[in-house]
Amino acid sequence: MPRDADGGTHPVTTCKGAKMSEQDSAAGHLHRLVLFSDAVFAIAITLLAIEIHPPHHWDGISDLFAKMGVKLGAYAISFAVVGIYWISHRRIFQRLRAANGVLDVLNFIVLGLVALLPLGTELLWEQHAGQALPVYVGLVALIGVAIAVLWSYAAFIGDLTHPTPRPEAIYIALRVALLPGMMCALSFISLVYPWGWAVMAGIIAGLHLLNKRIARTAQIKTA
Repeated sequence: MPRDADGGTHPVTTCKGAKMSEQDSAAGHLHRLVLFSDAVFAIAITLLAIEIHPPHHWDGISDLFAKMGVKLGAYAISFAVVGIYWISHRRIFQRLRAANGVLDVLNFIVLGLVALLPLGTELLWEQHAGQALPVYVGLVALIGVAIAVLWSYAAFIGDLTHPTPRPEAIYIALRVALLPGMMCALSFISLVYPWGWAVMAGIIAGLHLLNKRIARTAQIKTA
């Protein structure tokens, strides 16, 4: 330790070093958690494709796609779901500055639900796809709620986020919790009723305008 004028020692340097070490450890914890999560999302997408098998008997390209249309449609929707959730997950974690054990547990719950999406997708193209649809949409909605719980803990309880205005943090939680399940349900509705696409387009446009307004408000407050 450095000595003062009287020959004594003081722990300033040691305390600073310990604080920097804790910050580095927290950053490393968060980084490892992101890498692990990315791997789970990648595996989930891979399993979606692995579960697709060609029919035993098919005659020409048109017959092939006619027999595999349901599987390919379910795959496309699930691929989009996993991709959107991966982007959402990355954006949430970009707002975090640290991680702890509770965040680990909440993130494992999110990843566990994401890992069930290949099973939900397989249910969609079974004979009882109509009965499986509520199960699939419910799973997608549950993932959104789980991510919202993770974000809410990090923002309001765990103090793990970078400085974020409280209204913006609440908006993020509500958007993540409600939007995915709603959009997934509308995607399936749109396959039967074309007006579903118009509703989704309206929601996306409204969210875009709301995001710009929130960003503008945040810039004014920080100016």
